Amino acid sequence: MLITAQEKECFDIKNGKFKYLDSQSNEFIVKRIDSIQVDSCTTVNFVYHSKIHWKSECEYEMTVFKVNDSLYNQILGNVFEFKIMSIENNKIKLKTKTVNKKREMEYIMNILD
Repeated sequence: MLITAQEKECFDIKNGKFKYLDSQSNEFIVKRIDSIQVDSCTTVNFVYHSKIHWKSECEYEMTVFKVNDSLYNQILGNVFEFKIMSIENNKIKLKTKTVNKKREMEYIMNILD
């Protein structure tokens, strides 16, 4: 993992505010406090709450437990595995996959605070 003396480490991002683009370029704001994460996208009026379980210093599972609209009920209970690949210049490179391993992708999440 690429981390310089001034850069953050995995444990530094267990709490905070972040931003990422989904596969359709919708911007999501993430607020993570302890084991709860809230992802929200004002573009499509979508908010979901997840429980975070840290498996190791740089790997965690996220389980969706609440959505703001019944249109999104199909994601309730979905579990995603995340691996932090690097943290550099306030950007987190992540690899994620669904637990059933049918979908895997990499993306960048910006650290806001």
